[in-house]
Amino acid sequence: MSLYAGRDHLPFWRNLLRDAVPKGVHLIVDLPSGYALWGLEPPPAPALVLTFNRHPLYLLDLFERRPAGVLPAPHSLDALSEALQLVARGHRVGSPPTLPFDAPTPRERQVLRLLAQGYCADAIAEALGVKRDTVYTYLQNLREKLGAASQHELVLAYLDALAQPNTPNG
Repeated sequence: MSLYAGRDHLPFWRNLLRDAVPKGVHLIVDLPSGYALWGLEPPPAPALVLTFNRHPLYLLDLFERRPAGVLPAPHSLDALSEALQLVARGHRVGSPPTLPFDAPTPRERQVLRLLAQGYCADAIAEALGVKRDTVYTYLQNLREKLGAASQHELVLAYLDALAQPNTPNG
């Protein structure tokens, strides 16, 4: 079985989906939130990403990794099994979200991803080759666009922690 998840979540999902993942298909369980973005470089193919994070920017970032499919919070194991079978037959599952707000620029989204990974403004500036003041401008723009009062709220919203449903082992 080709199943990927964060270390603390893998045993649960392996037991639950023992025979559900078709041969040749990789299932990436995005737990903890962010694992599908940062846990695998590069992601295996073909892969279906199962995520419980429904934030549109996060989903857009997942789709940009080019998996065969992204399945946000399936309502049943049957829905997950159907998506896995579609991927096994070479079909794509899901589509990138339409952003319901003034969308952040690609650079602002890059700053948000680094912030969510724990980078401080100085480290983001160094990673992107820009000045710290430029990073602060990006962060201010993100707070305005996403309605966040602080950098902490930006990260929590992006990782969907403010509205995160109870998840197995989570």
